[in-house]
This record gives sequence, structure tokens and C-alpha cells, in this order.
Amino acid sequence: MDRERVEQAFDVKVHLWGELGHYGPEKRGRFDFRIDHDMPVSDALRLIGVPEADVAVFALNREVVRLGDPTLTVADGDRIDCFPPTSGG
Repeated sequence: MDRERVEQAFDVKVHLWGELGHYGPEKRGRFDFRIDHDMPVSDALRLIGVPEADVAVFALNREVVRLGDPTLTVADGDRIDCFPPTSGG
């Protein structure tokens, strides 16, 4: 009997800080985003719709990481934080 490989989608938590919030659904800065497999962080950011050039600081699971690092992947239950060059209140 042949079995099809079943990919299970999962959610990652996304926090877009400051003016990056306008890239979120309905211009919200905090939301869950569904992906269907582990992927490099830069690919996840591209799917979310945030231009890499607009992100000054990127954190994965609350740890600042280099966005272009191909060894870092987004997986089930992860949290992504994106900060613009300037933000604050």
C-alpha cells in the first residue's frame, strides 16, 4: 500500500514592531502565521510579506539572529520578532 506523505501545517507567532506592523494582516503587528514546513528565516519573512531591507533587527524565539543565516530555520511554535531601524515611544 502506497502512503502519501502528509505535510502538517503549523503556526508561528509573528511580532512586527513599529512601522513594520502595517505589513501584518489588517495592519496588525501581532499575529499567527501558518506555514507548511520548516524553512529558513528569510523565506518565512518573504512569505509574511516584510521586505528584508525594512528589518533592522530580527529575533527568533526572542534571540537576536542574523537574518541571512541559512542554518536558522523557523519551525512549529517559533516566534519571529522584526524591528525597524527606529521605533519607540
